[in-house]
Amino acid sequence: MSDDSVTIPWWGKLIIGAVGVGLIAKYTPIVELLSLFFYVCMVPILLMMSLGLVSSGSYEALRGGFERTSAEIRRRVDQKVSEAA
Repeated sequence: MSDDSVTIPWWGKLIIGAVGVGLIAKYTPIVELLSLFFYVCMVPILLMMSLGLVSSGSYEALRGGFERTSAEIRRRVDQKVSEAA
């Protein structure tokens, strides 16, 4: 079997690529595509990041309050035990 695949020479790839970039730059509304990318990709990502920050802050607040409360209870119990002894 012979390999009948046709390869494009380097200069052909260069020309096709340059023409493709030129056509995209000339006929594609870049600003609209960037705004669409922003609304489709960045807004959900920023929303998830914001929700993550809210949940992280809430978790830290609850954990800190629980630790302070348990430390205060432990301190009071130790104080009553030492007074009773």
